[in-house]
Amino acid sequence: MKTNTLQTWLLGLALAAGPVGAGAALAQTAETEPADGAIAEAPAVPETPVEIEPPATNAVPPVAPEPEEPAEPEPPAKPSKPAPVYRGADMKEAFKGADSSRFGVSGRVNKMPAKKSARKEKGSWKRVLEAGVSTASGNKNLLRYDGAASAAKETEANYVYLEAAGRYGESDNETDAANATGEAKYQHKLTERTYAALDGYAKHDQIADLAYRLRGSLSLGRRFVWTERAVLSAELGPGYVSEKKGGDKEGFFAGRVGQYLEILISDNLQLWQSAEFVQNLEDNAVYFVNAEIGLETVLMGNLNLRFSVEDAYDSQPAEGKEGNDLTTKTALVWKF
Repeated sequence: MKTNTLQTWLLGLALAAGPVGAGAALAQTAETEPADGAIAEAPAVPETPVEIEPPATNAVPPVAPEPEEPAEPEPPAKPSKPAPVYRGADMKEAFKGADSSRFGVSGRVNKMPAKKSARKEKGSWKRVLEAGVSTASGNKNLLRYDGAASAAKETEANYVYLEAAGRYGESDNETDAANATGEAKYQHKLTERTYAALDGYAKHDQIADLAYRLRGSLSLGRRFVWTERAVLSAELGPGYVSEKKGGDKEGFFAGRVGQYLEILISDNLQLWQSAEFVQNLEDNAVYFVNAEIGLETVLMGNLNLRFSVEDAYDSQPAEGKEGNDLTTKTALVWKF
C-alpha cells in the first residue's frame, strides 16, 4: 500500500514539473527573439585592410641618364668648289672619236667636249662646223678663209667619219692659197685596243700645182695608251695612190704608217699631235710626210677655239714648186 502511494506521488510530481519547464522555456525564448517585423542585426565586424603584393619581376628599375656634356662647336664648313663642267673621267665617252688628223687620217681620237646637256647618245650623228678668217693690211695685204665640216657616227663596234675642208687666201691681191681636202674613214673594233680601218683621202692644191691626189688604204691599228687623260695610238697598212701633179699622172702602191697623240691638259684644254708617212713601194725616192699639232679650248657651250700648225712635205714636188708647205690656222668650232 505504501509502495503504490509513493509511485503515485512521484508521477504527479513529474507531470507538474512538465508545464513549468515548458513555460520557462517559452519565457526565455521571448526575451532573446526580436519583435514582430524586425530583423536582428549582427554586430559589425571591423574589416582588416588586405595588402596586395606587387607581382614579382626581373626587370631592372630604370636608371636616370647621366647629363650629356655639351658638344664642342664644329668649325664652319668651307664653301665647296663648283664641280667642273667637263671632267677627264668623261673622256672616253665625251671625247672619243676616230684616230685621225687633217692629212688623210680622219678626225681625232678625242674631241673637245660640249656641255653635258648637249651631248648626244652613242650611235647618233655628231656634226662639227669650223670657220676661220685672218686678215692683215699695211705693208702687206693678207686675207685668209678657212672652213671645214665633219660628221661622225659611233656604235659599240664601228665608227664612221666624214670630213670636207678648204682654204683660200690672197696676199697683195694675188691668190696664194687655194686647196681642198676630203676624207672618209671606217673603223671596226677587233679588241678593246685593236681595230681595223679602211679610209680614203682626196686633196687638191692649186698653188702646189696638184690637180688631185687620191689615196685609199687598209690599216691595222692599236692604242698603246688609252687613259682618261692621254691617248697614244698607231696604225700600219698598205694602200694605193693616184695623182696628177704638174700635168703628169701617176699611180703606185704605197705603204702607210700613222701615229697619233692626244693629251687632256685640263678639263677644257686639249693638245693633239699626229704624223703620217706614205712611201711609194715601187720607188723609194717618192714619199710624203704630213704632220699636225694643235690646241683646242672650250669657250662656252658648244663653241670651241682651235689653233693648229700643219706641215706637208712632198719628196718630189711639181717642177718649180717647193716641197714643203707650212700653214697655221685659228678657227672657231661649233659642235651640234
